[in-house]
Amino acid sequence: MKTALAQLDIIWENKEANKITAVEFIKKAEKNNCDIIIFPEMSLTGFSMNIDIIAEKEENSETVKFFCEQAAENNIYITFGIALTGSDGKTRNYAITCNRHGQIVSKYAKIHPFSHGVEHKYFVGGDHIEWFDLDGVTASTFVCYDTRFPEIFQAASMKSKLIIVIACWPDVRTEHWETLLKARALENQCYICGVNRTGREMKYTYNGHSLVASPYGRIISDIREDEALIITEFDIAEVDKYRHAFAMKSDRRPDIYKKYL
Repeated sequence: MKTALAQLDIIWENKEANKITAVEFIKKAEKNNCDIIIFPEMSLTGFSMNIDIIAEKEENSETVKFFCEQAAENNIYITFGIALTGSDGKTRNYAITCNRHGQIVSKYAKIHPFSHGVEHKYFVGGDHIEWFDLDGVTASTFVCYDTRFPEIFQAASMKSKLIIVIACWPDVRTEHWETLLKARALENQCYICGVNRTGREMKYTYNGHSLVASPYGRIISDIREDEALIITEFDIAEVDKYRHAFAMKSDRRPDIYKKYL
């Protein structure tokens, strides 16, 4: 599998300007025969709480239409982040994936809004995990703060061999970002693609460090801090090989764990 991590320096709340860079990265990923290109959380706006400015109606989102059209035109899967307001009037922080035909195959709403950053005052959390097929590989997506909650990764990895995390993760907690992604990969015996933004916005500074972690918990991509497209190729069959050689999941005891939840 060949992944492209689109580590953007997102221009604050400027969708049209960010689309220009997104198109450049998508075309570059297509030329490099990547299977999927993954963008950071709230890909075209940055991690903004200005709902009236950044959020789009779920039923007619221009951003969703844009990425789906790009996926079809370039024959590539695309995962991107967006704030959408549903028919219930509530706004959620989504990671959406469209396939090579421009069809949405996964629409995951961030389960854990970032209360430390007051996200919970503007966004409601999702209530389910998503799985989708990526050319025969089962995958899932999560968003940023979700990474601190290992339970949902355990649930997702019962089916998924690849887990994608899109984020706007500030540089003051870079060590947490890398450590958590490696841990989620190691304890779930799967590949993790973590895509973070770079640059600065109103409050935070971001330094990227987007990465791919192997089922062994090793970082197998280059760490970059500038705006960059990070292309990584890996053998997804390593997931099954490692899970067979070291059958850790069969020793889990969820029947006991749930007694304490």
